[in-house]
Amino acid sequence: MVTETKTQTPEEIMALIAAAGASGDLAEVIRLGNLLKKFQADIQKAEAERLKVEAEALAGVREKLAGKILKDIGVRYAEELAQCKATGYTFKQPYLDQNGVETSAGVALTVPTVKARATGGGGSTGALKSQTGLSRHELVDTYATDKEKQAIADAEARAASRPDSARYSAEKPVIKRILADNPNLIKK
Repeated sequence: MVTETKTQTPEEIMALIAAAGASGDLAEVIRLGNLLKKFQADIQKAEAERLKVEAEALAGVREKLAGKILKDIGVRYAEELAQCKATGYTFKQPYLDQNGVETSAGVALTVPTVKARATGGGGSTGALKSQTGLSRHELVDTYATDKEKQAIADAEARAASRPDSARYSAEKPVIKRILADNPNLIKK
């Protein structure tokens, strides 16, 4: 059995583990492994501190870059964003992730969320009509595009059984889009 001092480094303990393993002393390997585990928290704290220092050092640089991006391109698309009811966007450039795999670039538009309204479940509860003043069919007839109306009719025609269920399933995303595009329809 090898004894350790309080000044042993993780590297020294790993060397002792290798020696104990070579000699077949499983109990010593386990004991030293537990001793090595005590360094885990210290290693994690040191890494967290390193990342904190790095972030603080980059804070000013990042703030200046954000101002430059806003000045250079931030308002370039303001009119187009307003036309599609987007409030902004996020750009992601390609980078290597933790596993060394390159991620792809991307842009995501920021859009306001529409608060979901509970419409009940298991059969018609009339909740949509009480929320909007219009039935499902009236909403579809008034606000759906011709393409959406055709897709609903096609779904109903293709149904082997329960065409009403097929129609409902086809109407569901259309109703969701209509309410998202026309939040003023929701009265309560």
